[in-house]
Amino acid sequence: MDTQVNTDRLQSFPCSKEAGDRHFRALKERLNAAGCFRPDTLMLVMSMITTLTLYFAGYFLALLADDWPLRVLGLWLSGFACVQAAFIGHEAGHGAITRDRALATAIGRFFMSFLTGMSYTHFQSIHRRHHPHCNRQGVDPDMETDLFALYPAAASKGSAVNAWVARRQWWLLWVLVSLQGLSLKWDSLQTLRRSPRTTRAEQAILLAHLLLWLVPPALVLGFGTAVVQYLLTSWFIGPYLGSIFPVNHIGRRVWDKQEGAGHFFQQLASTRNLGKRPWQDWYFGGLNNHIEHHLFPSIPKSRLAVARRVTRDYCREQGLAYHEVSWLRAMVEVTAHLRNMGSMVSRT
Repeated sequence: MDTQVNTDRLQSFPCSKEAGDRHFRALKERLNAAGCFRPDTLMLVMSMITTLTLYFAGYFLALLADDWPLRVLGLWLSGFACVQAAFIGHEAGHGAITRDRALATAIGRFFMSFLTGMSYTHFQSIHRRHHPHCNRQGVDPDMETDLFALYPAAASKGSAVNAWVARRQWWLLWVLVSLQGLSLKWDSLQTLRRSPRTTRAEQAILLAHLLLWLVPPALVLGFGTAVVQYLLTSWFIGPYLGSIFPVNHIGRRVWDKQEGAGHFFQQLASTRNLGKRPWQDWYFGGLNNHIEHHLFPSIPKSRLAVARRVTRDYCREQGLAYHEVSWLRAMVEVTAHLRNMGSMVSRT
């Protein structure tokens, strides 16, 4: 059974940058001794092969199957593989695959832009701001949304429409998050539109992605069917992403712009870990070990489970809060937090 470790001491952190820096260095030494920063080429290659197999198995099943149930199954497989491909692009962006920036960009663009249809450039632009400013209000792009109130100060902002949504966000978020695959693709196009000269390579790759999904299916099944199938497989990305990302940070500590706790305490207090079984490591792309990923983003995802054991033991020794819960418990915590924030909106 998943355990929850020392979660009632969240506010008892020393929260000084100097203390955090000492903990960071000491923990990094232990993780380095455990081999957590070493590349894992075998697991990377296996992950790539598995992802490509699922992706194209789904693609050709949707292209060649005679009936719609099999086509939908194929589209679901491809949607699932799209998220797995995005995990690889995400890992490349953190330097966890290679420190060669050109090679990392090529990997990221192939797996995220070409296979998934979500711009690697767009992802990097927002993710590079999220990591160093995790849960920092007004700075972390993942905390600033047009619809939802994720922290108390956000509950007092927005229009009447925003307030209406926020009061119902505790259940509405789980509905709207299913559209995340489509919204990410739209946001990607907007990023490329705003910087047309510097994103020509990405434009070409995303065009190749669209041609892959629209031209052969249009020739075999008709253009209308091709569009419907592409929208379906893009939609299937949303529920998968929705089961992964809201549970990482929502409901954890939020920081003011001026708070200077430093990297170690900010990441530890702002993040939660989820289930730790091997199949969960695969399903979440290693991001169920989210505390370790945020503390040390360059650790390969296949080594995060080992890093988790080392980090948990270190926090226990030092008497530091380490928030580790089951996925279901995390869902309960996030929903309760959203409801609490929504109730603040109703009182303003």
